[in-house]
Amino acid sequence: MVNLDLELVYSPKQVHEHLRVSDSSLRKYAMALEARGYKFRKEDNGNRIFTQHDIDIFEILKQRLDAGQSMKTAASSTMNHVRKNVPRTLPVPVAPAVSPTVPQASQAVTERSPDVFKQKFEEGFAMMLEDRIHTAMKPLIEGVTQLSGLVADLTSQNKQLLSQNQELRTMLPAPRDIEEEKRQQRELVDEVKVLHEKQKKLEQQHYEELKRQNEEIQKLIPPAPDLDKERSERTNEYLTIRRINLALEKEALEHWNRKPEHERLRKIGLFKKEENIEVRNQFIKSYMDEYFEDRLRGEFA
Repeated sequence: MVNLDLELVYSPKQVHEHLRVSDSSLRKYAMALEARGYKFRKEDNGNRIFTQHDIDIFEILKQRLDAGQSMKTAASSTMNHVRKNVPRTLPVPVAPAVSPTVPQASQAVTERSPDVFKQKFEEGFAMMLEDRIHTAMKPLIEGVTQLSGLVADLTSQNKQLLSQNQELRTMLPAPRDIEEEKRQQRELVDEVKVLHEKQKKLEQQHYEELKRQNEEIQKLIPPAPDLDKERSERTNEYLTIRRINLALEKEALEHWNRKPEHERLRKIGLFKKEENIEVRNQFIKSYMDEYFEDRLRGEFA
């Protein structure tokens, strides 16, 4: 913290620590305000120094940035606030101190002389203005110097680009004759048309061949079965087989009944006889097995 013109001023480090922002953020704040007309005090080396008023303005700017405004919007609104509410004024310069080598009597006379005081005041004020102007113009002069260097660099780069462009032009082949290009395009179009017609013919031939093969394959594939017809045929087969079995069983039973009793009956005790069921069933089964195939062939012949 430095005392300049009887007003407390602060270094950039003190200010960015007070605001709790980085040094680069503080520089961005200052540059944004300067771009919109705000003036900061600067030392002879060009470094900025800040007053309490500057810190108050930084806090207003930071609040608006924290609220979500962009740097451009926040800086502009802050400067509007400064112009409306807090106009800046130059501090009143202090009269230069009288050299201690001046005798007391002469010094008293000088201090009591209005003309001498006025002259000293004007000299001090002029020196202060000169320092302020020099400090304010120094960044501008540096900026002009940098801009001049940038212009020189751009001019040099432009010359290099022009030279490279000329070299590229010499490397490019000469433009062909327009009529020749049109003739080649027509020939290419004609070739494409011929190829297209050939492709159409080949596709048609291929389609006809596939169609013929498909028809031949369809002839080889058996027709789809008729489910109702198959169901009816199976039913008829079952009924036919059942009818044949019943007829054979009836015939076998008639043949069995015509057999002699000693073949059909068996003794039970001394005087009682009954039909031999086991032998009868075996006779009927053998009879049905013997004639079933012939009867079935006859039904489906």
